[in-house]
This record gives sequence, structure tokens and C-alpha cells, in this order.
Amino acid sequence: MGILNTLPPWALTFIGVLLLVLGLSFVYKGWSAAVLGRCYYWSGFLPITLISPWLIHLPPGENSLIKKKEGLLCHMIIGPLFFLTSIFCLLFGADFVGLPGSDTINLILAAGDRSKPQAIIYSPPANYRWPIVARAGQQIDKIFQTKIYEDPSKSMLPGEHGTQQNAQDQYAH
Repeated sequence: MGILNTLPPWALTFIGVLLLVLGLSFVYKGWSAAVLGRCYYWSGFLPITLISPWLIHLPPGENSLIKKKEGLLCHMIIGPLFFLTSIFCLLFGADFVGLPGSDTINLILAAGDRSKPQAIIYSPPANYRWPIVARAGQQIDKIFQTKIYEDPSKSMLPGEHGTQQNAQDQYAH
């Protein structure tokens, strides 16, 4: 976000308002996809088709390549991704306009406890630090490095584990 630091304050405010409007649009699109199970996509060139639900914000016109998709894909994947996109748009937009966007997100992520460390640190005009990513990475690493106890009596192979010869001897008799 280095280029945003060089913009005049009125430009940041304008970008913030655009991001707030875009965030509200994504909230509506997320509700439409997650609850109603429908979203719009462009049925043209495939790489653009994959990202087209994020680019379409107005209803399609007559004789358009924009189609409506309904189903579990919208309920389970597209809707939550729209909500996640809206959170980031609203966060950045609120901070650029001068509203407490990152403070609100920190309060929500800390479940109202202001004594917990901040998840997102914002310093004007457009500098962000994400300590939540480092903490989450440590927790995920701890989960994946934990060894699971395996009861030897519940083994699928008899005898020594990992030897192909013991398994072949049992089936040969």
C-alpha cells in the first residue's frame, strides 16, 4: 500500500467511500448467495468466468452473457467468500474515511475484550500490520505438528508394522 501513502487526503477519502459502497454491495451479494443460493456470473472466457461473480454488481441486461447460478455452490462457497470480501472492503473503506474500521474488527475478533492483543494495526494514511497472521500461523503449525496416539491393538496389519513380508506371509497360509 505504498502508493496510497503518497495520495492527498481527499483521494483517500474518495477511495474509502468507493470501498464502503463496494463492501455494502458484497454484503448484499453474500446474503443473496448464502441465503437465497444464487449469484450471477459471466459465461464468456473461462478465466474471467471464474472471477466474474466479484466483478458483477448490477443486474444483467437483456441478451447478456451474464447468467444466474443457483445451488449449493452459492450457499457453501460463493456466499462466504463474498462476506469475507465485504469485511476487507468495509475495513479499508472505513479506515480511509476516518471511521474506526480496524478498531471495530479488533473488538469483534477479541469478542469485546479490549485487553487482548490487536489483530490488525492501522496507522494513517494507509499502513497496516497483521499480527493475527503470525499468531494464527503458530497455532496452525502446532495443530499439524501434534502427534496422534495410535493404539497398537487397533492396527490393520498384524505383527511388525511397515514390513511387507509379514502381510504376505499371513495371506499365503
